[in-house]
Amino acid sequence: MEISVRDARRLFLHQQGLLRRNQFGRGINAAARALTDLSYVQIDTISVVERAHHHVLRTRVGNYDPKIIDRLLAQRRVFEYWSHAAAILPIANYRFYLSMMRGFAANHPRDDKLVRQIRQRIKEEGPLASRDFEKPPGHTSGGWWDWKPAKRMLETMYLSGELMIARREGFQKVFDLTENVLPADIDTTVPSTPELCRFIAKNMINALGVGSRQDLGYALSAYRRFTKTPIYKDFEQALGDLVAEGELVEVGVGGQTWYSTEDLLGNLPLRMGRKRAQLLSPFDNVVINRKRANLLFDFDYQIECYVPAEKRVYGYFCLPLLWGDELIGRMDAKAVRKSSVLEIYNLCLEPRVSLKDDSLLVGIAEGTSAFSMNNQCTSIVMGKTTPASLRVPLQRLLAA
Repeated sequence: MEISVRDARRLFLHQQGLLRRNQFGRGINAAARALTDLSYVQIDTISVVERAHHHVLRTRVGNYDPKIIDRLLAQRRVFEYWSHAAAILPIANYRFYLSMMRGFAANHPRDDKLVRQIRQRIKEEGPLASRDFEKPPGHTSGGWWDWKPAKRMLETMYLSGELMIARREGFQKVFDLTENVLPADIDTTVPSTPELCRFIAKNMINALGVGSRQDLGYALSAYRRFTKTPIYKDFEQALGDLVAEGELVEVGVGGQTWYSTEDLLGNLPLRMGRKRAQLLSPFDNVVINRKRANLLFDFDYQIECYVPAEKRVYGYFCLPLLWGDELIGRMDAKAVRKSSVLEIYNLCLEPRVSLKDDSLLVGIAEGTSAFSMNNQCTSIVMGKTTPASLRVPLQRLLAA
């Protein structure tokens, strides 16, 4: 079976909850559904604008509030661990991360005396953050790479599965013993390698709609990193078995063999809701796999905060701009919270985008205005735009 790149793109956006407004619903249950269907939402420390995990969920749940994540953690419906990066994950999938936890524990040194002391303090005092452990005499911090011993061991115990994040205070992790956090009805049976590979493939297909081997195996790098064990051959075998059993089907996209399911392909063709412009997080699930974004959207994207300033093309923290089912540009912006101003340093549309359609200009203004309000900004300062002719009419619309 062959499908067009456009159909693959729309199927992807449908599974991502971005083809129509509020596809997951509204409120806390919608956020939980979004997390389940996306399979993970990445956490990032950069706060130039709203942090990535809140930003990703807000684009999919219209009445999202940052406190929803705290409530989901408190209700033990989600947990924090590592996907391809630090992430919020559905608690129902906990057992599929046990191999990574055990692998991390086996491959990282630990101070058994300090571990016993940490466990004892948490037993006696309840959940604790790293700030609750004093620096040893004579210890001078050298920055994030020179954490005090207790903080290093807290992180080691967390990634080894001995501790879980009970909540966050501000952005600080508060740790508790796993037995105090993990619901009693959660299966803790360690899956076999074939079972794990099948889970990864099916979970990713549910999130992506249709994907290549590279797309489906995106999570394998974290497994390899933590366990020091390659499972690529096992993953290939699992894909073959799932196709043979009819749980996955092969589909041609852009001359390549990708994978999907009969049920998902049965949704085609998909129609969009009213076109609207949305600014996505650089860590949004839609663009985090840069090769996939390039193939499906013809959008060559790189986050430049890790690039030396003199080599940046678009800016420090460029936000991809989604219009309907297309990625049409990027905006480098910062929410200056003290003055409640959204500063737009650079708004650059792709060369293929035409401004002849007035609805596009209105959509960009509406999307920018909504993004500004979501970042608690009451005014917008417009900087450079490409094309330059975009600047004045957009300023006029934003002012109105």
